[in-house]
Amino acid sequence: MQRPYVIIVSAASVDGRIASKTGYSRLSCPFDLKRLHEVRASVDAIMVGANTVINDDPTLTPRYVKAVRNPIRVVIDGKMRTPLTAKVVTNKEAPTIIVTTEQADRSKITQLVNMGVEVWVMGKERVNLKDVLEKLFTERGVRRVLVEGGGHLNWELIKEGLVDEIRLTISPYVFGAGTSFIEGEGYPTTMEGPRLRLRSVNICECGQEVIINYIVERCCSSI
Repeated sequence: MQRPYVIIVSAASVDGRIASKTGYSRLSCPFDLKRLHEVRASVDAIMVGANTVINDDPTLTPRYVKAVRNPIRVVIDGKMRTPLTAKVVTNKEAPTIIVTTEQADRSKITQLVNMGVEVWVMGKERVNLKDVLEKLFTERGVRRVLVEGGGHLNWELIKEGLVDEIRLTISPYVFGAGTSFIEGEGYPTTMEGPRLRLRSVNICECGQEVIINYIVERCCSSI
């Protein structure tokens, strides 16, 4: 299978939450935000799940840095819950692809297409992420993908063995509840999951955050 190099970038609280129980997710300092946007400017596509679009309404374009072009925005949305008013739909600075399933509302698909959004139907009940990445690689020339969550999409990609690198910023906060960096059924022990090789650990310029970079190695078995 040919697919792009996939990087998950996220900021989490000390207790591993990327959002609080109310959905609050502003965890990064200005330095960390700039780092994120530097990654955005270096990739061919940015992938997020529907919950991220619904809760955060991101534009998913590079800011704070100069970019040669805006990467393709890819929204994984099996139930077609993306609002028609979402910035990834209304903002035309970058192309948007929404990937859904055969369960999606056909009339909403038509509306989105009429608004200039490309819609891919890839799966009966669940989006086939392997096929999505392969199609991005072969048909769109995408070689590097940045994944910005949420936790469920992070889990599905890791579970399928589709992640190459994880860049996680630990922010000096505790939520106690909310959305975890990885949200899924989980592995029973450390033996079943992927092996992560530490690449670097750095203290952010703000002096309060720690940036951890792991390479995902392939010696793992899926559950």
